[in-house]
Amino acid sequence: DFQVYDGTVADPETLIYASDEANEHIMGAYLRQYTVEFFGRPWTIHYQSTALFDSLFPGRTPWLFLIAGFLLTGMLAISLRAIRLRGDSMAEIAALRGRQISAREEENRSIVDNGVVGILILDLDRKILFANNAAFNIFSADNDEMGGLPFSRFVTESNDQTSTAVYNAVGVTMQDAQLYLDIQYNEWDTLNGVRRITAIVRNVTAEVGAVEELAVIKQRYDMALAGSQIGVFELDLTTGASVTSDTWRKIMKIGPDEEDTQGVFMDRIHPDDLPRLFEADRRCIDGEADRSLTEYRMKFGETWRWMRSDAVITERLDDGTATRMVGTQSDVTALHHSRNALEESEKRFRTVLEAAPVGMAILDRNGNFTSVNASMMELTGYDDAEMLNNFSLARVLPKEDIENIRAAITALIKSRVHEIYRAEHRVLRKDGGERWGLFNITWTYDKNAGAYVYIAQVNDITDQKKLDQIKSEFVSTVSHELRTPLTSIKGALGLINMSAKDKLPASALRLIEIARTNADRLTDIVNDILDLEKISSGDVEFNVRSIDMRTIVDAAMTEMMPFAVTHQNRLVIEQPAETVYVNADRGRMMQVLANLISNACKYSFENTDVKIKIEEHEDVAIVYIQNTGPGVPDSFKSRIFQAFSQADGSDTRAKGGTGLGLNITRQIIWRQGGEIGFESKPDGPTVFWFTCPLATRVNGPELNDEIVARNMSQRRLKVLHLEDDEDFAEVLRAGLSPFADVTNVTRLNGMREVLDDGPYDVIILDWTVPDGDAADVLEEIGAVQPKARIVGLSSDAARKKDSRVTAHLVKSQTEMAHIIECVTDLAKEAS
Repeated sequence: DFQVYDGTVADPETLIYASDEANEHIMGAYLRQYTVEFFGRPWTIHYQSTALFDSLFPGRTPWLFLIAGFLLTGMLAISLRAIRLRGDSMAEIAALRGRQISAREEENRSIVDNGVVGILILDLDRKILFANNAAFNIFSADNDEMGGLPFSRFVTESNDQTSTAVYNAVGVTMQDAQLYLDIQYNEWDTLNGVRRITAIVRNVTAEVGAVEELAVIKQRYDMALAGSQIGVFELDLTTGASVTSDTWRKIMKIGPDEEDTQGVFMDRIHPDDLPRLFEADRRCIDGEADRSLTEYRMKFGETWRWMRSDAVITERLDDGTATRMVGTQSDVTALHHSRNALEESEKRFRTVLEAAPVGMAILDRNGNFTSVNASMMELTGYDDAEMLNNFSLARVLPKEDIENIRAAITALIKSRVHEIYRAEHRVLRKDGGERWGLFNITWTYDKNAGAYVYIAQVNDITDQKKLDQIKSEFVSTVSHELRTPLTSIKGALGLINMSAKDKLPASALRLIEIARTNADRLTDIVNDILDLEKISSGDVEFNVRSIDMRTIVDAAMTEMMPFAVTHQNRLVIEQPAETVYVNADRGRMMQVLANLISNACKYSFENTDVKIKIEEHEDVAIVYIQNTGPGVPDSFKSRIFQAFSQADGSDTRAKGGTGLGLNITRQIIWRQGGEIGFESKPDGPTVFWFTCPLATRVNGPELNDEIVARNMSQRRLKVLHLEDDEDFAEVLRAGLSPFADVTNVTRLNGMREVLDDGPYDVIILDWTVPDGDAADVLEEIGAVQPKARIVGLSSDAARKKDSRVTAHLVKSQTEMAHIIECVTDLAKEAS
């Protein structure tokens, strides 16, 4: 038997191993004890023989035991060495495993600290023991702020979640900003058996926001599709199955329980439209076209409605085979009908355009013709091949007319008041000739082209212009020829009335008064005709200046008061206390007021008021003339401002006048930049109104236009009169005879002969005489008679003013008394 002891002494207390524990305290005949060192410690090995050994080997037995002991000791030494070597290997393996565990721990810590998701370790009370950097970032906390805090401070579980929700908890940062979180929990035990919880936190706030935004966008799209009645469909080209939106079913009037929507769709398409739909789909599926766009008829009960589908291929296999088609469908029945109506309307318009007896054309924004009819080609002399090949309106109109048209239409478009331009223009023909056309141009905005399109109607008024020219020349000639004898008659009657008033019987004086009244009336008619001619032709010059409208109305009221009294009316004026300055010609405004006030008096009930009112509105002054009378007949309202127009044929005789007054009044108002109109009720008030542009207010007194009385010179005046009408010359000579010696000549040559006869105070010229124009002798008069004052006294009211002529008088518009006063005043200045 043998025993192994720890240490150098075989002490039972240090016994480590005994081969036979039953005999460990029995001493044998043979004993041996050794001390060895293994694993850095001393070990004591004690050998002893057993009782059986002692009985079998009484003599040489000890030596055998000794040998056996040595063998066993060697075997034990070998075993202990093997154990030591194995221990060293295990130690090396343990050290390597420790280093590997340490490296893995560092790797895991690096992963945890740098992870994109938050990792937190909690105890059983769910207090935070550890958090990585990602968790700090999620909750906007510093490293030392989260430790020891309850996890519920940052996270609240969310129980109300759908299966598609991307979060299962909500949280807050250290600054109480809201978070949406996706959290997973894992439980585990430490080496000491302590329970721990790992929380893996993913911040999905951005994803939740994106999902909510997508939901809102989808809702908007769904509402837009529903509101616009656009259905959406998706077709699996492999299986033939289709998915449709609610709007598609609503358009098709298909219930939600119908599963074979594709079959219903195909059954209801008009047979004539199927080939077109199949062809469009085939081209799209085969890649020949980007989309399948088709319109087709769909049956709804007994009616057919038009549908439009627009589809594209959204998925293809690697070999290009189409597998999925997505598209939209809408009901375009109303659009189809509108398109048909538009096509029919355009067809009718083209028919009217081609067949119209007047020239018609369509022009683009550059003034180029895009369509012309036969009448327009006949008017211009060009054919359609020429006029539709970059041919502009400027080719057939004078340059100045084109500029005027462009400016006028631009102003009308900006004002948005009128939508038609109307004017007369010369048309330049291809053959070099000229014709006159009345142009009516309208415009409309083409939204597709983003520009205006112009439609022109041109009436050939060449013959009418010739007739108007002949009529105008005739009226002008007659009027001019009437002026001189009328002035002579009026002058003679006035002289008779002044010189023989006390010698003639009352009956003769009455006849003279009747003759004078009718001469005045005839003079007014001639003046109206000539005024109309001059204003219409633009020959009248307007002396527009800043004047107070109140003073003009006051003067007109004073002048018209006797007329109102004659017609048993009262003139009532209502005007502002402050001045109302307007830009106007004083004389022409007096003419306007006289016309309107006289009309108001003539067409008023007796013993009623004629009211004149002035007021300001924005940038214009408005003048109202109101009366109470029978009113303007409805049938006459549209013609009231036309020349020579009166309500009925008896008006001229009953009320007097030519029917030109309102036409002249309107043209005067228009020439001064104003407007005119009226309102009338039967057997009630009638109001005529006109506007004048306001002028800048000025300070200081207005000029006094009253004639200042002048003292007559005591000496007799010397007057030279050029006049080929001897009757008129005699009347004027008689009128000037009390204080002037008048020399009359009928020709320019005769005038040149008497210029040297002595100094003349005043020289009176009739511009047109048989042997020339009196303007030809103005230079000679200035050289020979430099101090003489020159007066133009003629029937030519359109004569342009000459600075060498002191006064310009028109025979039919000037009373004899005014002529005499003018001569005496100028004579005084000359002296």
